[in-house]
Amino acid sequence: HTRSTTAGTRQPHSMVVATIDISPFANPAAHDDAARARAAADWDRAMSDVGFAVVAGHGVAPEVVGALRSAAHEFFERSAEAKAAYCHGPYGNPLGGYTGIGTEAVSRTRDTHGGDGGRSAGASAAAPPDLVESFIFKPASPAAAPVCLDKPASAYHSELLRVLGCLHQLTAAALSLPADYFERFYSPHAEVSLRLAYYPALSASEQASSAVRYGEHTDYTGFTLLSQDESDLGEDGAGGLQVKLRSGHWHALQPVRGCFVVNIGDLYEVWTNGRWRSTVHRVMKPPAGSASAAAPRLSIPFFTGPHNEAVIEALPTCVDEEHPPLYEPVLAREHLRRKLSASNV
Repeated sequence: HTRSTTAGTRQPHSMVVATIDISPFANPAAHDDAARARAAADWDRAMSDVGFAVVAGHGVAPEVVGALRSAAHEFFERSAEAKAAYCHGPYGNPLGGYTGIGTEAVSRTRDTHGGDGGRSAGASAAAPPDLVESFIFKPASPAAAPVCLDKPASAYHSELLRVLGCLHQLTAAALSLPADYFERFYSPHAEVSLRLAYYPALSASEQASSAVRYGEHTDYTGFTLLSQDESDLGEDGAGGLQVKLRSGHWHALQPVRGCFVVNIGDLYEVWTNGRWRSTVHRVMKPPAGSASAAAPRLSIPFFTGPHNEAVIEALPTCVDEEHPPLYEPVLAREHLRRKLSASNV
């Protein structure tokens, strides 16, 4: 399959967003140091070039992913009143829970992070709310989750924390740091959120409106590990997840069965002193009148970031006389608070 990336040019999907096998870190006993070095070099290249990668070899069983997707559909198909019983405040509140359509406009969070430096016609402080509803699952929240979600979400959450640890070791290798370097920023409690993002079938008025399913933005903190909706076609003009390339063109991501899509957030841009960029992405509507527009879409991002008191500044291996620090040190909690405040309508 080929996907359009620039006018008049078509490139294979794998040439734009690399697929990286992380099994040398997820299953280290089966691999040698040379395999880990190759994976680390591939990871550095992917994060430098695009800021996105398709991740294979993570070891998460398909049944774990499938169980959560089924449970999420069961929850979101409930009545608005039934879902509202799990609303505990605006998106980003400490208890998690449900938020409905009309409460978030993520493109209002755009700032100078991202490969375009924040210069984009699609980013506006007056952007309309996104056409998405959400449930944030937090295992330790005192607010009970729906019974249908509790066990599958807990299992998924636990597995993705394991994968996150692998990604941190992979990243440390890619950036010539000690293997355990990032543990200090994520212990004792990483700031993570398992989000079930549900995009209902679009009404005629929504299909005709200027609103999109999820506006262009960069992610806020560390890695995002995404279970992409397999109904995304990965074609220009078909809707679904799209990534903004350094050229300024948008690239539609084609789902790869059994893999996660992983991208970095703003704090990695600070950590790497701009070597890796927090890439702008969005979720577009399918064409009006299409079968996809009349069908719901479900994606499951696992947002991860350092603990709230972590101070993020350029890593020692990313600065030298020729590359002085580009960013002021930032407190993780304050950066996240600022982003959430901008996104909530």
